[in-house]
Amino acid sequence: MEGGASSNVLGQDPTTDLSPAQRLQEKHVADAAHRPMVEDVVDEEDIAHPPPSMKAAAPARSAPVEETPQPLSEKAAGKQKVREEPIEPPSSANPPVVLDTKSEDAFPALGRGPKPAAPASVPIAWGARKPLGVANAVPNGINGQGPVSSTSSSRASTPMSGRITPASTNASLASHRRGPSNPQYIPIPGRHSERIQFAPSQLLPREQLKKPLLDVIRNINKKSKATVEMKSGPGGTIIFEGTGPVDAARQALRDVAKEVGSKGTVVQGITTRTGARIQVPRAEEIVTPGLDDDDSMTIDVTVEGDAVAAEMARREIEAIVNERTSTVNLRLRDIPEEYYPFIAGPHDAWVRALEDGREVKVHVPHYHTWSGQPPPEAPARGILPQFEPNRGSHIRISGDRAAAQEARSEIERQVEQLRREITLAQLPIDRSRHQFIIGGQGTSLHDLLKETGCAIILPPSTDDTEMLTITGPQDKLETAMNKIMTLAMDMQMASIDIAKQHANAPAGAQAHARALTRYLQRRQAIEQLERQYDARIVLPATEDSPMNWEVYSRDGKNAIRARSDIMSLINAHPPTRLRQVPVDPFYHQHIQRQAAQRIRDEFGVNLLLPEENIQNPHVILVYEGPGLSSISEYSLPRQRPSQEEVSQFERALQQAEAHVQSLIQGRQQLASRTLNVPSKFNDKLVRQVDREQQNLPPTAIPVQVTSVSANNINGTSASKETLRAPEPVEHIVTLRGQGDMVDDIAQKLMVYLEREKADDLERGHVTSFEFPQKFANYLIGRKGENINKYREEFEVEIQINDGKVEIKGPAAKAELAKAKILALGKKIEDEATHVLKIKPQYHKDMIGAKGAQVNRLQDRYNVRVQFPRTAVNVSDDRSTADGASEAGSSRNHRSNQALDEVIIRGPRRGADEARDELLNLLQWTIDNSHTSTVSVAQSQLPSLIGQGGREMENARLATGAQIDVPGSRDDSDPTGRVSIQIKGTKKQVEEAKRFLEQKSKTFDDSISRVIDVDKKYHKELIGSGGSNIRNVVLAAGGSDDRRELARTVRFPRPESAENAVHVEGNKAVVDKIVAAIETFVKERENQATELLDIAPEKHRLLIGRGGETRRALESQFHVSIDVPRMSTEGAPRSKVKLVGQPKDLASAKDHILELVKEQEGTTVQIPRRLHYAISDNRQFFRRLRNDHKVTVDHAGQQPPARPSGGSRARQNNGRALPLIIDQQENSNDHSWETVDNEEQEAESGDIPWVLRGPRDNISKAANALQKALEQAQSQPQSSVGYLVLPDPRTYRFIIGQGGSQINAIRRQTGCKITVPRDQAKGEAIEIVGSKDGIEQAKDKILETVQNGDS
Repeated sequence: MEGGASSNVLGQDPTTDLSPAQRLQEKHVADAAHRPMVEDVVDEEDIAHPPPSMKAAAPARSAPVEETPQPLSEKAAGKQKVREEPIEPPSSANPPVVLDTKSEDAFPALGRGPKPAAPASVPIAWGARKPLGVANAVPNGINGQGPVSSTSSSRASTPMSGRITPASTNASLASHRRGPSNPQYIPIPGRHSERIQFAPSQLLPREQLKKPLLDVIRNINKKSKATVEMKSGPGGTIIFEGTGPVDAARQALRDVAKEVGSKGTVVQGITTRTGARIQVPRAEEIVTPGLDDDDSMTIDVTVEGDAVAAEMARREIEAIVNERTSTVNLRLRDIPEEYYPFIAGPHDAWVRALEDGREVKVHVPHYHTWSGQPPPEAPARGILPQFEPNRGSHIRISGDRAAAQEARSEIERQVEQLRREITLAQLPIDRSRHQFIIGGQGTSLHDLLKETGCAIILPPSTDDTEMLTITGPQDKLETAMNKIMTLAMDMQMASIDIAKQHANAPAGAQAHARALTRYLQRRQAIEQLERQYDARIVLPATEDSPMNWEVYSRDGKNAIRARSDIMSLINAHPPTRLRQVPVDPFYHQHIQRQAAQRIRDEFGVNLLLPEENIQNPHVILVYEGPGLSSISEYSLPRQRPSQEEVSQFERALQQAEAHVQSLIQGRQQLASRTLNVPSKFNDKLVRQVDREQQNLPPTAIPVQVTSVSANNINGTSASKETLRAPEPVEHIVTLRGQGDMVDDIAQKLMVYLEREKADDLERGHVTSFEFPQKFANYLIGRKGENINKYREEFEVEIQINDGKVEIKGPAAKAELAKAKILALGKKIEDEATHVLKIKPQYHKDMIGAKGAQVNRLQDRYNVRVQFPRTAVNVSDDRSTADGASEAGSSRNHRSNQALDEVIIRGPRRGADEARDELLNLLQWTIDNSHTSTVSVAQSQLPSLIGQGGREMENARLATGAQIDVPGSRDDSDPTGRVSIQIKGTKKQVEEAKRFLEQKSKTFDDSISRVIDVDKKYHKELIGSGGSNIRNVVLAAGGSDDRRELARTVRFPRPESAENAVHVEGNKAVVDKIVAAIETFVKERENQATELLDIAPEKHRLLIGRGGETRRALESQFHVSIDVPRMSTEGAPRSKVKLVGQPKDLASAKDHILELVKEQEGTTVQIPRRLHYAISDNRQFFRRLRNDHKVTVDHAGQQPPARPSGGSRARQNNGRALPLIIDQQENSNDHSWETVDNEEQEAESGDIPWVLRGPRDNISKAANALQKALEQAQSQPQSSVGYLVLPDPRTYRFIIGQGGSQINAIRRQTGCKITVPRDQAKGEAIEIVGSKDGIEQAKDKILETVQNGDS
């Protein structure tokens, strides 16, 4: 020790009388005399051999120790520095040296550096009280002497059993050995070496090790950066030496100790290192509460020894406890539930404050309703009640150990305060109003606690009491009680007697009310009413209670509204709308499966089964109406049904009931059988029933099986036949179903039971055989599913151990299981494994959505395709065996699978085919994995996507590429642009990119302008069908596409009052469109109006066929022509309006007047009786127009009426038309009717035929008309015949090719024949001529039809 240090220890300071200059000079002399070497430097990694300077004592909380001079050993004396003055004993006036047992320098702990950070001051968690060995330790050093000397500390340099020490190669150890003849060592970074030594008794026996000892060491070396070697030590001990980085070497040795060390190794190691005796209670002596997640229970570990040894042992034990239990789960069991609301605080505010800033979670159960243990009775004033804790309810604390202990202390402190303050009072309040005190999700309770500082405890629903318990400080109870009474009585209540509304129900008023209530509950009508009216609806508690509904609401008006709505619901569901059908509960599920959907679809009836816990044999049928695709579409009616609707209800319910009864009728009578079964066979017997009924047809009803312990049954019904087993009864298995099926299954179960009993005698039979260990993981399966399936199937025990399978169970079943396992082994031997190198970037596409591609390969080829996973999910795919087998732990999993490896494993043929298909898929993926991006403005996305995604879908179809457009919520870059991803073949990507870039460029170059155009010009600007604006856009160079056109120019809606017209697109195009629109508007603002007086009969000359003439005139003269409608009367009927520019109006007016003037025609008077004969069903008018461009009008006179017989003939005399069949066996199957025109009174007088057209053609038309008139006068057509054929498809034979056949018949008979166009509607063929002529024409038509049909 240095002189300065020595003087400090002795309490003297010789430098106090020296000047600063003298002290500096002495320091320089001391520095010059001391030239440190490498070996003088302290090895910070050598924690087992700290230098003497690190062992200086410091003040501590332990008892002071008086130091007595001790004779030094020769070895110790040789290590002391030379002193010029002898060491003087301490003066009695000087304070004694204090031994600091907390000093890390004086007592370095295992695995720590020489100067670690000071540990946090927290309570010792591994013991409930201070160990007796520490409390009673002698306050002196070893054996009652002074501090530990170098001789005693050197004792630790000899490795003992179970202790980790540095090896002899460490430089720090060499520094203790150096001398004149020994070399000096320098520590090499990364080559730290430590040892751990075991006695043979401290190692696990070979049969208890999972693997041989060398395999354990080999696996640890693979995972660690250090290397562990096993060596033989003195006295038969075994040494494990770890070499490498400090942390890695120590962790590797810990792993070795964990794998091969027996119990008690850690305690023995601490005892060896410290010399203290450690006593840990036996496991059977420790009383635990039986909760796996509770660490609040502690044990007392006794440490005995001197102060130094006990302190070193305590610190090592604390280090181990803190390392292995850094987080804890604590349960506080001794706190009464009545304190829970105060500990949690309003809305758990105090719990959150307790958790804030701490790594801890505190869970305080919500307590507002007692169960099992009621609160105590209210005590007399001034006396505090005695609350008892509920052992079934605990406060749980989980998280960091120190934080959890701190939270626990805070809660216990709060509980002690509550014990001195909390009392209780009790208040009776009607139970129906308890719910209003609680409020929604207990909000009222939290508000009450916040406002008054008191809590409420309500009775459970199973208890009949109305008494509320209020807990809190005595001075706040009165305020809380007033608040509670306000909450309870502030509710308005309305009562509804449901049964009274339908007192005459056939099934009884109460029964109908119960059925209706069940139906409305299933329809969630009660919840809807509560939400709609902010009310609470209380239904009867039991089935037998009167069906009175109680409606509670804080707003009286809402209660009245809710009651009114409920009354409407009840009145809309009379007994005629509901029907209760008695059905044995055995058939309920069968009816649900077979009938529910059908009667809904066919009859519009909803079927309701009773709840499983309700013993009610009635099935409820409710009419709801047909045409509902789902139950959610139905809306409950509120109107009382009419008599017609009631009849519809009854008819549908009767049909639905008949259908339900048809599913039951004709079946055998139900029967029950019971089997008294030993308890150990009960589960097997129940499973056997399921196996026996696996292949039943859908219409069959399986036998129901129930099993109860015989201890819960006093006896069985005398009406049931009981098959008694000869062994003691422990379970009663009941079979219920159709008689034959029950008898059959009962007999099979008796045989099965006897067989199981016989097999049970052979349970000790063991069959063992070899099975390749490398296939054990396949036999076990994922999470043991394969081996468990074999165990359940053959009812045997199967164990796997080191390539050997052991089957324990009946001989026959064991042999079957053996055969199946061996067959599995042979199948696996044929297995092949292929490892494909595939870049990870292609994995996602090859796997497919939700693994579709991989699953398809696995199902098709019966192989397993294994893609790599991240390290986080490696364990997800690992199969683990049953706890009885350890083979599953050796299964090769994905931890060593490279990220670019895909493994295919399965039968050789399937694996080969799967590999080829996967490689083909890879090539296709590579070919279709070309990618590119296109940057577009985010505001362009809606136009790119189009309405309903139509535009983008068209782009995908046109290019074949996959185009991913970012969502509207995706962030854009600072310039407002987003990237569109393109994926596909090289060609597809190029086409899609070119298309999108063109769209993007067009959009980027686009501008938007708004023009104010008076609303009155919009319609004319748009034009008929958008023709005008389309021409404007095309003339400006815009697109002809309809959607592009609609985006280019947007007009406001017709009902809108806006005038703004939006024009968007390329700047040049937009400028031209805007200029054209402005020009159009300017022209319309300057245009004039001209009215022309033109006779109505000449209007057709201006309109033309289909408006062709008017459109031509408007286009030619740039005017708008408005011709009055035919319905217009009076003077406006002849007024034709022209609108346009003045100069255009003049030209148009002159042209129209000239056109009308040229059309002045010739009038020919035609007898009215011959009008229809000459017009030939208007065929003559069409010939004049087509041949001579001459039109005919009648100067405003109405044409004569058509002959009355025509309409009668077209209706076939009121009879139905003959049937249309493919082949007519009788050609006379037709309808024929004649009308004699001479018998009818013909109209007298003439009708003018005004011929209008070119002058040259009018004379030609007049000559044609004159010839027709002469022909009609010379050949009077006195008769008209109407012929209806049975099959209108034969009319084509009458007409012939190009009308040749019909024209020939006309020439031969001299009759006018008209074949109707709409032949499918039964129109008749009209024949006009003489009586003989029409008969001859009819015969020729029938002959033509018969020849053509044959």
